[in-house]
Amino acid sequence: MDIQIVLIFILALLTLNLMIVGFYAILVLKEFRETIKKSNMVLDNVHSVTDTFANPITSLAGVVTGVVEGIKAVKSITSLSDIKETENNLEK
Repeated sequence: MDIQIVLIFILALLTLNLMIVGFYAILVLKEFRETIKKSNMVLDNVHSVTDTFANPITSLAGVVTGVVEGIKAVKSITSLSDIKETENNLEK
């Protein structure tokens, strides 16, 4: 009979220990969930900040490309007019 009481006592201690470990695991998982939520918010903020900086830079690159193409067009037109002038000079 004494062995059965000892076994029941050990079983009760193991059950209590398992309940405490389960409760602690639940608390750790809740903290982990909160940490993931906060890191997700930080990543969203970083994304919005990078978008804020990326959009003007992209627009600026488009403006620079437009200016470069405009300069090329002006050079093409002036080179065509120079060719016409040299042809007129040669004909005279």
